[in-house]
Amino acid sequence: MRVKPRSYPHPVLSTFGDDIVGSQLQITVAVKGTKSAYVVDVRAKTSNADLAALIGSGDAQYAVHVECPLTRFRALFSSATEQFTFEIPSSDVDGSVEVCSFVLATKDIGSYSDKGFHPDYKGVKFTVRPGDTLAVYADQSFEAEKKIDPLRKIPSIFVVIQADDPDAPPMDLNLMTNKVTVSLSKPNYEAYQALRNDQNLHSVLNAMVIIPALVAVLEAVKKAAADSDELATLRSRRWFGVLARRLKEVGVDPELPSSFGAHSTPALANKLIGQPLNESLSTLRGYGDDASHD
Repeated sequence: MRVKPRSYPHPVLSTFGDDIVGSQLQITVAVKGTKSAYVVDVRAKTSNADLAALIGSGDAQYAVHVECPLTRFRALFSSATEQFTFEIPSSDVDGSVEVCSFVLATKDIGSYSDKGFHPDYKGVKFTVRPGDTLAVYADQSFEAEKKIDPLRKIPSIFVVIQADDPDAPPMDLNLMTNKVTVSLSKPNYEAYQALRNDQNLHSVLNAMVIIPALVAVLEAVKKAAADSDELATLRSRRWFGVLARRLKEVGVDPELPSSFGAHSTPALANKLIGQPLNESLSTLRGYGDDASHD
């Protein structure tokens, strides 16, 4: 939702019209991201004495409408106080979040008027219903970049599923989703699910499934870095942003082909995940030693 210049059925205090002159509304929104939510601090103030009186009497209130086009989250938060705070679960929003601020009527006002009415409205009174806009402030927005992104850890940008096709290959990959989709044939998926129950085997599964998948992803990113169209396609996927931040932490810019330098994709993949091959080989060796003692 964005506030656009428009005609209301009654005068409205705004930055784009002169229905009400000689006064202002200011609403500032400060957003702080935490691990699980966005904390929104609102500070509102109006120099319009009549609006302030309506808010003070409970006939109107400050309100903030939050909308996220990507997730379709929409919510209205309101208060009669000039400073108030609310939280939005981080899972509800992603990307650019639009914030619109208002003064809204909370009750029926049968003879609404304001000393600041434009001369065209001199002596005219209006009927206002609950929820009607009395004042509107300029649009604001913020980027939903979580302090701790749930996709921050590289393995979590992957989702492992069972392939529906009975003739599916042992393993396949789809990069055109927000999480990289790894599909396994039915026998492999069933084995994968069974092995996941053993915490000690997680590094082995990473080495056998996630590392090969990540190598393929890195090869695709490396290739796309030299092609602006391919790069734009990958950049539109959420996994790309998470991977790009992690790559930059190890000195690789995924949008520059030369940045990969001497890094081989298998070596880079293991480095990004914390060298699971070392741990998995050690784990398997331990299983072998245990078996030899039986």
